Amino acid sequence: MVPKILFLLNILLFSFTGNTQSVPQKLATKWAKFTADAQLQYGLAGICAIEAKTGKVVFEKNSNIGFAPASTQKVLTTIAAYEALGSNFTYQTQVGYIGSINGKKLNGHLVIESSGDPTFGSWRYAATKEELVLQKIADAVKQAGIETINGNIIATDKGFDINPIPDNWMWGDMGNYYGAGHWALNWKENQYDIFFKSGKAKGNPTTVTKVEPEESIVGKLIYNEVATGDPNTGDGSSIYTAPFSPIKLVQGKITSNQSQFQVSGSFSLADMNCLTAMQSYLQKKGVSLTGKLLPPSAKIFIAENIPALGRISNVLTLSSPGLDSIVYWFLKKSVNLYGEALVRTIGLQKKGYGSTDMGLDWIDSFYNANGFDTKAMHMTDGSGLSPTNRITPFAMTKALQFAQSKTWFPAFYEALPLYNGMRLKSGTIHRTKCFAGYHNGYIVCLMVNNYNGSSGALVDKMYNVLDGLK
Repeated sequence: MVPKILFLLNILLFSFTGNTQSVPQKLATKWAKFTADAQLQYGLAGICAIEAKTGKVVFEKNSNIGFAPASTQKVLTTIAAYEALGSNFTYQTQVGYIGSINGKKLNGHLVIESSGDPTFGSWRYAATKEELVLQKIADAVKQAGIETINGNIIATDKGFDINPIPDNWMWGDMGNYYGAGHWALNWKENQYDIFFKSGKAKGNPTTVTKVEPEESIVGKLIYNEVATGDPNTGDGSSIYTAPFSPIKLVQGKITSNQSQFQVSGSFSLADMNCLTAMQSYLQKKGVSLTGKLLPPSAKIFIAENIPALGRISNVLTLSSPGLDSIVYWFLKKSVNLYGEALVRTIGLQKKGYGSTDMGLDWIDSFYNANGFDTKAMHMTDGSGLSPTNRITPFAMTKALQFAQSKTWFPAFYEALPLYNGMRLKSGTIHRTKCFAGYHNGYIVCLMVNNYNGSSGALVDKMYNVLDGLK
């Protein structure tokens, strides 16, 4: 009887001890198991957990080593955007004309004063949907008494760099929907869809059935090398192209026996596609154009000079959703376009030129002025898509702590997705998986680079580490 009682007492004691382990103890135990896993045999992992109120480090390993942060970098971009632009910031796209109106004919040009609005024509918001935006423009033009534009439709660059892509984005990313660049004039999140018909058997060729919307001037030629995969392949394709390119090379595999398999890509010429959609809609509503479409990128592919603009008579101002709403989708769905838009807009607002370099220069100075060691924060884009970004887990947690004191923090917090029952921003690029966010009075950043095996298996093991905060 005595041995049995002692055995039960030992079990109870063990359970009591296990249940009362401190957070640092739980994290240490879980970390030891995690880093001994075969998936990290050739990888590097880092973690930093701090108390949300005090900033005291409760557990850390490799927290001052720079990791590729993937989309957790969106946290740093968002904080800087709130501080630079303000939570009430909106993009303002103006429609107007130069010249005179006589007998329902505009002897001059219709002008779109671009603002860099990444939500222009987006399906995510009620007020930005394609049909509504085009209807408002057509109504404003007709109300101004214009039924013939005896000139051109011109879009301005508003001080944005003509190059829409950060220097360090990869060839395998920038042609796909998640690699959409940011233009002075954007349209439908600069995304289009290719529809394929796949074969019945693995290895059969595929055919392109349609493209929506069709690109204008450039980007119409699709060279299809996509093969049929097995029934569980999904989208294993990649689109290879770049801004201003007339050719799209599509390779990889897609699911077998599909009649309309959809693959999404990024516009090669977003501003021209926007103006094309406008002209088409205006024509449908009875407004004709005698001239050309001249977006900011026109200087690349049209020989003659774009006409100089004089005084513009405004007929319509279109506002984007507020920054809180943009941040919601930026963090919740990890929309890379929005990150690049915010960085370039910061550059325009704070440094006078809307380029990635100018925006990142201000962001670096902002964090430096607020006591951050910017040697621990090397940003080369706004979204984290570039594999050349490097952030330390400690710097990430301190940025998240900084955010807590700001009036915009509630909207920022609500925009963070829920993973493993925690408010976390995730990050995923090749052989990289990261999480950063808040839980149970703690702030945590967990980063893994160069892991082996499947991402899904690794994520489950990362969740087990994060459970140490529960």
